[in-house]
Amino acid sequence: MDSAPATAILRRIGLGLMLAAALPAAAQQAEVAQFENLATSPYVHCAFYRQYEIDPGTGQRLLVEGNSHSLTHYQRQHGRLRSIDTRRAGARDAQLIRGKKYLHFIERSAGLYVVTTIYACLERDARSDMCINYGAMNARHFDSRVLRDPDAVFEELQAHAEPGFCDHSFLHLQEAARTPQQR
Repeated sequence: MDSAPATAILRRIGLGLMLAAALPAAAQQAEVAQFENLATSPYVHCAFYRQYEIDPGTGQRLLVEGNSHSLTHYQRQHGRLRSIDTRRAGARDAQLIRGKKYLHFIERSAGLYVVTTIYACLERDARSDMCINYGAMNARHFDSRVLRDPDAVFEELQAHAEPGFCDHSFLHLQEAARTPQQR
């Protein structure tokens, strides 16, 4: 297997994702409306990292796809939002809060809040201009203000959050068993 194409792909992913290192603070002007596709998607997938890797060629901070420390899956069914996380067993109820600047997925467990905050669009589809990859941060804390003003809590605690990204791979999902009618 030729490593040149694999290296090029990793660099492309890394360059797009290194924006995650700089964008949370720069996203102050972001409007939560840009996250509506993610907010309404039945399936949202996120990967989070404890730290950034360093690109040996540029020295830039990167998030390398496939090297995450945790994965989170949000699933919306029958009006209910559930979260599945590789850090714990089972699914948990979650809620979605649209802040003024950011989108927040929030889980509660015995006073602990696990919050995934979406802060920017990292990559758009060239044909539709729809955002397909979002910058995200994952924080665990006991600050109950997150239910009233999640944007403020995020801005205060983002330095302690884990960077990552989310996508909505299955937007407009069709059942595999359904086949188009032949004409």
